[in-house]
Amino acid sequence: MKSLLRLLVVEDHKPFRRLLCELLQQRPDVLIVGEAADGLEAVRQAEALRPDLVMLDIGLPSLNGIEAAVRIRAAVPETKLIFVTVESSFEIVEQALSSGAHGYVYKARAHRDLLPVLDAIVRGGRFVCGGLERIARGDSLANHRHHVLFCSSDAVFTDGCSRFVAGFLNTGNAVIVAVTEAHDRSLRHRLQEAQVDIGLAMRQERYVLLNIDEALARTMVNGRPDPTGFQNATEDMVSEAAQRATSQHPEVAACGECSATLWAQGQVEAAIQLEHLWDELSKSRQMDILCAYPLAAREESAPAVRSLCAEHTASEIT
Repeated sequence: MKSLLRLLVVEDHKPFRRLLCELLQQRPDVLIVGEAADGLEAVRQAEALRPDLVMLDIGLPSLNGIEAAVRIRAAVPETKLIFVTVESSFEIVEQALSSGAHGYVYKARAHRDLLPVLDAIVRGGRFVCGGLERIARGDSLANHRHHVLFCSSDAVFTDGCSRFVAGFLNTGNAVIVAVTEAHDRSLRHRLQEAQVDIGLAMRQERYVLLNIDEALARTMVNGRPDPTGFQNATEDMVSEAAQRATSQHPEVAACGECSATLWAQGQVEAAIQLEHLWDELSKSRQMDILCAYPLAAREESAPAVRSLCAEHTASEIT
């Protein structure tokens, strides 16, 4: 029998605390073992209950959430932490993650990101929602999904992409996959292990393999992504993929490492510009997109990583 994930929910605004609990109770593997309304009480309950996970706000009375998180991590180091807050600045996010947090959810997106953040943490990763700076420019409630996955290994890359792709292929939808030949082989192997009929999907052309070098050649002009070239390279491809989808309401998703290839070549600004073009496409088409980068990409300068994350609706570190 699968063990329950024991949670302590810390939020001083009672109606929102009730909403969080209702969302969490949608998962049968979650058990809410306690609730608290301030930072000091959160620390006391964490020490007494030793939950698997503490979900807390930053703006708490008596002791703010980050200070409470530091104390909780010191007293119960095995407990994991998720912040659910209205704070959206990159500096606050970095401070929260430095305090030991594994997840960061923007309150306005809690209804759609709370359960995915649990999935990421159960897999051993970290999850930051909201696209950081894009919240400040009024895009916090974007209906599209454009996530970035920072991968610690090829196995993590394959696992993350295969889960994403399988979710669409299994429902009769189409996925555009922009990966290297080696990653394509490992991805298709993992999909077969997951009982996905990848052969059928390829015959139906719902698994659309995009050659990265060819795609970049059609998109890049003088070392920079050209919006017209990008549109010409993607619009017909997305439309044709949608026509091949067999679901009642056809959807097209995309995943891969096209922009990450530019990043690895040192073309950081070009990679961010290309991500912006994919983000615009995902908004106009209401597409889900998963971009995968090696974990080392986060070692670039803070402004570059900040700009990269700002072009995504969420980031996961695994």
